[in-house]
Amino acid sequence: AAAPPPAPAPAPAAAQAQLRPLSTPAPRYPADALRAGSSGEVQVEFTVGVDGSVTSARVVRADPPRIFDREALAAVRRWRFEPVPAPVTTRRTIGFSPQSN
Repeated sequence: AAAPPPAPAPAPAAAQAQLRPLSTPAPRYPADALRAGSSGEVQVEFTVGVDGSVTSARVVRADPPRIFDREALAAVRRWRFEPVPAPVTTRRTIGFSPQSN
């Protein structure tokens, strides 16, 4: 009898790797939005490289659109994580509220 086929290889561990933040500075609050008392949130998808730096970031969803996008992306690009064995892509939602500033 033939041997059974080998089991499929498990998914790379990096896909499930826990990102451990070292530095996640908060975004600047846009002056116009602060004066207007605007609040909102931006969902950002970003990739963390093997050295723990953010290698790419893009806005997935913003409410309201285009008010907080630039500051959210600028903040995420400054974030640093512990190094990972392979690049990891994830999403985070960043809230903006005038009361928290």
